[in-house]
Amino acid sequence: MVITLHPVQTEADKRAFYNFAFRVYQDDPNWVPHLWPQRKAYLDRKAAFFTYGEGEFWLAKEDKEVIGTIGTAVNHSRNRDIGIKTGTFGFFEVLPERYDAAKAMWDHACDWTRSHILNELQGPVSFAGEDDHGFLVEGFETMPSVMMAHTPRHYHQFAERYGFEKTLESLAYRFDLETINFDVNNGPQAILHIAERAARRHGTNVIRIPKMKDWDSEVERLHAVYNKSLAVLPEFSPIELAEFRAQAEGLRQIIDPELVFIAEIDGKTAGFALGLPNINEALLYANGLRYPWDYLLFLLMKRKIKSASFKIMAMDTEYWGYGLDAIMYLEMGKAIIRKGYTWIDASLTGEDNPQTNKLLKRAGAYVYRRYREYRLVL
Repeated sequence: MVITLHPVQTEADKRAFYNFAFRVYQDDPNWVPHLWPQRKAYLDRKAAFFTYGEGEFWLAKEDKEVIGTIGTAVNHSRNRDIGIKTGTFGFFEVLPERYDAAKAMWDHACDWTRSHILNELQGPVSFAGEDDHGFLVEGFETMPSVMMAHTPRHYHQFAERYGFEKTLESLAYRFDLETINFDVNNGPQAILHIAERAARRHGTNVIRIPKMKDWDSEVERLHAVYNKSLAVLPEFSPIELAEFRAQAEGLRQIIDPELVFIAEIDGKTAGFALGLPNINEALLYANGLRYPWDYLLFLLMKRKIKSASFKIMAMDTEYWGYGLDAIMYLEMGKAIIRKGYTWIDASLTGEDNPQTNKLLKRAGAYVYRRYREYRLVL
């Protein structure tokens, strides 16, 4: 039968688009469904991404049967900042025996990208800068931590068969706290010494937790630091404030203020560290929060979370070398141990980030998941 691509338009289309993933992963015990409310915001084009980019969603069908899903997009902000003409694909799902469907969807994505006068297709990313980066290439036997994608083995195989080339690999590390007997003083001595010197120089009040009652102002301060900290990277595009706000708001209900640390020097925000309860341990049982009763099971399982995820360490380049990052590493470790977590996920970091990779390995962490992003010159 002929495979055709249909735009997602009706409410029934949106449900079909979302629900197809449940068919793909029905036998995968490690898959954590994306939350229906968040996915629907994209399908309704109400996500922050649509304030600075454009995108469409497609159902691959054989006769009337859905056999795949894909989204195509242009991040106008990133293209403008870097001076490129790139389209992206994401929201990609397809059954393992259906390379023909994958090919049809990528053919369509290439045509869509060319029609927007662009010369390269990259992905997967769905669609914002922090959403579902890459196809999983290592760690299929593990469960993804919070803000981490999970894809079957055949996705990266299909991409390489189609002709996509690797652009970047991102790594997720795991650190078992029993390695240091649940005491940060047993961790890397270099970090302890740097933190001690920094505390003597800058005082004991240089690090604080966020003021949740001052949420909007706090988010703005952290947004500025986040962009400054990453501006040194090649092809960096500043994250739009609307996107940063939206992502922060999406985390607001799960943030534990005692796992967020803000460094300040002379009243100026110098950096921050973000840790999160690994909420995926509870969401694994929550069915994507598709129905009201799913929330009850989620709340029950939330009490049994055993891990935390260290997501971000951002430092204004003006304060590099001050030792504030070492203080925040230690404070994060102390808080995670105090709260009874048994292991830490640290994700994601690029394989080409020598300092972070070196630090994590010296601390005793090891890579447990690896993701690959791709490009195709058109």
